[in-house]
Amino acid sequence: MGAERIKVLLVEDDGDSRELLAELLESEFDVKTATDGLAGLEMFETEHPDVVVTDESLPGMCGTELAQKVKEREPRARVILVSGYTQVQGSEHCDVVLRKPIDVERLSAAVCRLGDEARH
Repeated sequence: MGAERIKVLLVEDDGDSRELLAELLESEFDVKTATDGLAGLEMFETEHPDVVVTDESLPGMCGTELAQKVKEREPRARVILVSGYTQVQGSEHCDVVLRKPIDVERLSAAVCRLGDEARH
């Protein structure tokens, strides 16, 4: 295809979920992972991903706070928030909110669409 793959940062504190989601997304995207909000922000600053996929409930910094900091640093970056809750305070900083359990096809389609937006 020749086009550079969409860069995704996956921030998830649950090791099994992080590994599984990263494995599923790696077939289509260039995926980096972080284990908490603070590590996610550091990784964002060094890797400059197109799309950040973050859990809401993270140690150190929640997903919506991470989303806000990502948007402050790079307004074109896109954020997908994953949460088990229906209503999440601060979700206005996120481009898409997906409910757990994750539908991988929906997640992949959202990453694709948002990754294209982030690049244009």
